[in-house]
Amino acid sequence: MSSPPDSLKNLNTLNTFNRSYPLRQFFFFFTLLCSFASLRAAGPSSGAPSAPVQHPVVGSWTWMLPGKTCTETLNYQGNGTRQGSSGEEVTQSRYEVSPMPSLLGFYRLTETVTEGNGKKDCSGDLHEAPGEPVTRFIQFSPKKDQLIVCREESLKACFGPLKRAPQ
Repeated sequence: MSSPPDSLKNLNTLNTFNRSYPLRQFFFFFTLLCSFASLRAAGPSSGAPSAPVQHPVVGSWTWMLPGKTCTETLNYQGNGTRQGSSGEEVTQSRYEVSPMPSLLGFYRLTETVTEGNGKKDCSGDLHEAPGEPVTRFIQFSPKKDQLIVCREESLKACFGPLKRAPQ
């Protein structure tokens, strides 16, 4: 038997392409539709940068020393300042906090008191003079509604939990 002439070979190839054309058309329109849906889900873009995600430490936190009626309140602002009150003590501070926790789950928090009234806190202690930076490590509960404050990146010397105050 002899092989079919070249004109028939080309016709067979064309028929195979024509039969797969509707399938190709379907995948093209399906891809186009998915792309459009993704763009719609992303929302309108105004070209302006989006607001930065707020750090979980931002907000007001309270803690009561066990066995006492004294409450400590720390109010962290998004601009890197903190107001605090504990017993008779009132302070203003600047703070820096790591944007992500370490592999152990702690955020590094460095605070520098800028103003203080020099009075005793809930535990009866007098704290750092203004201008002395203090580094602590904080860890949040899974819901980010409580935190503990530790001297080191471990659970050996911590206090808390501080509870997020209702807004």
